[in-house]
Amino acid sequence: MIEVLPEGTRYELPGQASKRARVVDTLKTLYSSWGYLQVDVPVLERYHPHHPRLAQSFKLSDRDSGVLTLRSDFTPMLANLVRTNYPRVVTGEDPALRFQYAGKVWHAINPDMARTREFTQVGLELIGVSNARADAELIHLARESVRAVDLVPRVEIGNPGFVRALFQLAAVPKTLQEGLADAIDRKDQSTLVSLLGGLDLAPDLFSAFQATLDLYGDVGVLDAARRVAPWEETCRELDRLEGVLSEFEDNSDLLLDLGMARRLSYYTGVTFRAYTFDFGQPLLGGGRYDGALLPFAAGFAIGLERLMSALPEAGEPETPLVMSLDDVSARTLRAAGFSVMRALTTDVEEARRQAEAYGIAYLLAEQLEPLVSDPPQQEVLERLLEGDRG
Repeated sequence: MIEVLPEGTRYELPGQASKRARVVDTLKTLYSSWGYLQVDVPVLERYHPHHPRLAQSFKLSDRDSGVLTLRSDFTPMLANLVRTNYPRVVTGEDPALRFQYAGKVWHAINPDMARTREFTQVGLELIGVSNARADAELIHLARESVRAVDLVPRVEIGNPGFVRALFQLAAVPKTLQEGLADAIDRKDQSTLVSLLGGLDLAPDLFSAFQATLDLYGDVGVLDAARRVAPWEETCRELDRLEGVLSEFEDNSDLLLDLGMARRLSYYTGVTFRAYTFDFGQPLLGGGRYDGALLPFAAGFAIGLERLMSALPEAGEPETPLVMSLDDVSARTLRAAGFSVMRALTTDVEEARRQAEAYGIAYLLAEQLEPLVSDPPQQEVLERLLEGDRG
């Protein structure tokens, strides 16, 4: 009987699974080269009513009547890991921590609205420091993450503090802030004007709100923003962005978006999203969330499924070069980096048929037997085997 999978889940066949593993390994190697240490956290969490992803969490009942949830985001559990194991980093007494992670998360959402309920996240956290150099390091790594998988990056950088400063200057009620931030982030002018219409705003503030939708582009956007929003509160947030950009020798892949206002109650500083050309969705996103979970922290997460969608289709998995009935010689070849499949028979003729069915180039029994015309690396294999048998 063929079992129907739960909606929002899927199988990964060998070619795609191998490609995913290579991509994850590539990213892990990149992050390790910058000093980010691998950590892991439990899949199960205790239910917490203030979890930032509570609405998307799968809830489970434990035998002791406690309520648990499946991991829906790495960052909250990583924050708890830091509070539990590195309290002196939290208080600023010890140096900053650099962590990387990779693993599954689950979102209990309507599969009609998203293609999957089961995701893989790969990401970084830089904890215990808050300055322009730290923000720039994460943006550097966001850009390099896209390059590492042979895509051309474009990183959009914003600072929700700019929009937050406008809210404070305009005394926008809390009840309107989420809707306004969403309209600004989506560059939805009609909704923005409609929501602003209920406020008694000075003309210059009204114009500043409208201008945020067009404050997008290269570093010149900062000067334009200072002209339309010349107040101390907004200029302070623009200065923060300028400080981050000054950390880059080459900012040709960077764009500013001062209307970036997603998750305004969570992100407190510079935020960013990375894209590649001819793919309309962000490959990764993150930013600074000082005070939300830890006093000083920033990071980003890559949605691996989305990243894989931006890459060329996976081909067939690589076929082992050799099928062997000789375990000792097979170990020699594997140690040298060759892929060797062990024959599931002791009959040479049957092993030969199996190897040909798999498309394997050699059969190794008492000697190495080529099974295809113009076989690859025969001289190298024979030299290794002669050394093993000599």
